[in-house]
This record gives sequence, structure tokens and C-alpha cells, in this order.
Amino acid sequence: MKTIGIIGGLAWPSTVAYYEGINRLVADKLGTLHSAKLILIQTDFDQLLQWLLADKWDKIGDALCSLARRLEGAGADFILVACNTMHRVMARIQEQIRVPICHIVDAVSEKIKPMGIRKVGLLGSVVTMRDGYFSDRLAEDRIESLIPGPEDQEFILQALKTELSVDIYTPETRAVFRDIIARLVTRGAEVIILGCTEFGKLIKPEDSPVVIIDTVPVHIELAAKMALS
Repeated sequence: MKTIGIIGGLAWPSTVAYYEGINRLVADKLGTLHSAKLILIQTDFDQLLQWLLADKWDKIGDALCSLARRLEGAGADFILVACNTMHRVMARIQEQIRVPICHIVDAVSEKIKPMGIRKVGLLGSVVTMRDGYFSDRLAEDRIESLIPGPEDQEFILQALKTELSVDIYTPETRAVFRDIIARLVTRGAEVIILGCTEFGKLIKPEDSPVVIIDTVPVHIELAAKMALS
């Protein structure tokens, strides 16, 4: 079994989901008492968030590259970053380490391609929705991404900062997300991608008239597959 190097704490609730999910899949495959070989290193999310809000991606890249090198030095066979938004700097990290990165968009693309889907609704942080690191990678597989309008993006940003990142999930916020999803479907989205590691605790399949793909479980599935290959 390969050793997974996980960069977590982005924020910590999603790291818990990754740790539990990977170990459950390994146990399902190998037997109840088996667990994954993994090394976990955690960031201070508050510091990274301040850099993100100040658009200091060079500092974010430096910090994550340092953690990735430490994981590689500790024996990780590949690296997983337990956060969608931070995948913006994955290309830079890959340049500085020898082991591969388990990329979250590759996991999503593997899930979508057999479905024959050509247009998805992408929900995520403002960076994930606007920057292109996610949508451009999907576009390589001829999958178009639709994103919410400016007002909906602002609501999502505030919900992430004040609620979801600290493990708070309210019916009121869920109702607004349901409306945002409906608007994306009206525009032609055939699938909704929950492109933020906190969204899966808020949004459920019944909140969307089309299939929902949560990036966390599909990323976990790819990591377990790589570890057991």
C-alpha cells in the first residue's frame, strides 16, 4: 500500500471527512481492521485565509510547497490537499516535489466523463468559481462550467467565512443554496459540482433537480485507488 501525504486544516472539518473516508474505503477493500497508510500535516487556516483575501498567492504557494516537501521527506508516495481552493497552486507545488499530486479536478472529471455530461454548474469559493484552475481543467475534457451570478457568489463567500468553515450549517443558508442551484439548472447545468470541501455537509441530493457531485468523496475515492494500486 502506498502512503498518502495529506495537507489538511483547510479548514479542519473537511480534514476529518478525508481522514475518515479514506480509512473506511481501505477497510472496505482490505478488511475491517485495515487502515490507510497516511501522513497528515495541518496548516493554520486563519493565516492562509488572510493571505487569500489579500491576494497573496505567492505566500500561500510558499507555505503549501513547504508542507508538501515535508510530507515527501517523511515518506509520502503522493500528496493530497484537502481543499478545492488551494488547488490553484497545485502546478507550482508539483514543480517542487517528485511524487505526484492527487488532483481534485481529475477526480471529478473521472466521475463525470462516463456520464456523457457536457455542462456543469460549479459551486465553490470565489477563487474556485472565477479563477479558472477548476473550469479550465474540466474544459480539457470538453466539459463547460457555469457559475452563479455576482450576488450569489457574494452570498457563498460570506457563508463560507462566517458559517461553513467553522462547522455551522443552518436551514436558512441551505435554502439559499437550493435557490442558487435551481438558477444554474435553469441555465442548462446537467450536474451540480459541490466544489468546496464544506458544501457536502450542507447540501443534500434532494436539494437539486439534477445529480450532485461532491468533490470530497470523489477525491477520497481517487486517493484510496492510488494508495491501493
